[in-house]
Amino acid sequence: MKIKSIFHILIFLFIFSSSFSQNSNDSLRSMSYDSLEDLYYKYRSSDIKETKKIAVTYYKKAVAEQNEKEITKGAFFNAIVYDALSQQDSAHYFIDIYISKSAKINDSASYASGMYKKGVIFYNSRNFHQAIVCYTKAYELSKNTDKKYKLTVISNGVGLVKNQLGQRKQALDHFKENLAFFEQNSNAKSKHKLNYLNTLNNLGSAYTHLSEDYPKFKEAYLDSATFYNERGLKDSTKENDLEINTSFLTRKGIILQKQGNYHEAHQYFAMAKKQLKKSPTLNQLPILQIYTGKNFFLTEKYDKAIEYLLKADSLAEKQKISTPFFEETYILLAKCYEEKNDPKNAIKYYNRLREKNIKNDQTAREILEILSKQYDIPSLKDKINQLKNQSTEQEQLSKTLLFISLGLIALLILSIFLYRRRIQRNKKSFDSILRNLKKEENTIKETHTTKPNIINDETVEKILLGLQKFEEKKLFLHKNCNINFVAKKAHTNKTYLSKTLQTHKEKKFVQYITDLRIDYALVQLKNDSKFRAYDIKSIADELGFNTSESFAKAFKKRTEIYPSFYIKNLNKLNS
Repeated sequence: MKIKSIFHILIFLFIFSSSFSQNSNDSLRSMSYDSLEDLYYKYRSSDIKETKKIAVTYYKKAVAEQNEKEITKGAFFNAIVYDALSQQDSAHYFIDIYISKSAKINDSASYASGMYKKGVIFYNSRNFHQAIVCYTKAYELSKNTDKKYKLTVISNGVGLVKNQLGQRKQALDHFKENLAFFEQNSNAKSKHKLNYLNTLNNLGSAYTHLSEDYPKFKEAYLDSATFYNERGLKDSTKENDLEINTSFLTRKGIILQKQGNYHEAHQYFAMAKKQLKKSPTLNQLPILQIYTGKNFFLTEKYDKAIEYLLKADSLAEKQKISTPFFEETYILLAKCYEEKNDPKNAIKYYNRLREKNIKNDQTAREILEILSKQYDIPSLKDKINQLKNQSTEQEQLSKTLLFISLGLIALLILSIFLYRRRIQRNKKSFDSILRNLKKEENTIKETHTTKPNIINDETVEKILLGLQKFEEKKLFLHKNCNINFVAKKAHTNKTYLSKTLQTHKEKKFVQYITDLRIDYALVQLKNDSKFRAYDIKSIADELGFNTSESFAKAFKKRTEIYPSFYIKNLNKLNS
């Protein structure tokens, strides 16, 4: 008790020592209680920070003036504000003051309201069992009064708790009882339109969850969810209540998603999101982001799913939302990364889920266990180890592929280097050929005319003259240009021809004929563009070679380049 008292004193001192600027405080404190109350209700749904400022000023003013009635009311205002800000300790501090002062003056109606609000605070901090205790006390105090509407509000709270605890059918009983009250009391329905619409929304939610709990009756439960949701959509549109209408649009999308109609579900999520843009104060965006991301996950659009789920996670962190429902985000993110073969990120979100599972209460762990079964996730520890092994294998494979890639790159660089060096060598040979051809064109050929003057042997002179005519007539281009054919043209026999070629030409017969053909090819290809246009096989045939391969081989041996390279560079020079 001492620790609790100290804690309450600290909260009280903190509230009095902080909050707002002095000028702002003085301005508000000078107002009457009625004016402050009007301001409180004015800002309550649109600006929670301003509402807090007003509520704290109201309470401080009442304490300073020792006005017990206004202290009680101010405490209630602050309890509502701090609950909305998810500062449950401060909310409990103020609601306890409210309950205590209501008990002192024996105001059972206010006491019941205080117990109900305390139950709401417990509910919002996921302390469901304590919430039920408070709701039960509030119900007992109210059931024998004529305030039947208050009973529906408390009953609705009990239904919400049971829905969270997975007791959907019991929750349904409460929601149906409340709906019956509104349908039988048109005045209450008209006066408390929001609570009536919330009852329809809760019925839709309970039936949607039942479709997950009982797959055999999925269609029937979703039909019931649709029935109540359509009523809510129609009535909330008529009332022009943007917040609850957005909830019904979202629920419609969820139902369609569960029915497998993903395209239409996406359209309803988009409509709900569009409405949220009109009212930035609404806090339904994280839910929409989750279901939109889930829709993309179910349609195997994993990148888009990740985009929306990360937004939902960021919003949940910012708004300090911590429920098993929002933790489904981690399951979906981990699954998306698994599908993208990214075990590292999958492990990251399975670890987050595991941490939440350890921190959460037993109820939350049970819900997370249901979610794990729904998504076919075994033990989180086993799943994380499995993905770690997969990640290690991927890293080893990546390293192997890296080494192979580096090897291939080195080989490619070497190949490019050798290719360029060969090109340079071939270009050098090509330039050398052109220079030699130019020299030959400018030099009078006296090779065959001077030899006979030197050689006195009459037979040799006759053979050389015969070879000169043979060359001039280009008979070496003949297909059947063998040694017998040439000997006949030179008016000798093959023995004398062979000896003369070896002595005076310093060549054997085959080399002599081949060189004549290649030399002719070099000149003809240089000077005749039409001849260059032939393919290698046709050129070889024109030169008397039997195959294109034998021509190319002879050309390379004679010039150190292939005929294709020679022709290509000649075409470049002439273009």
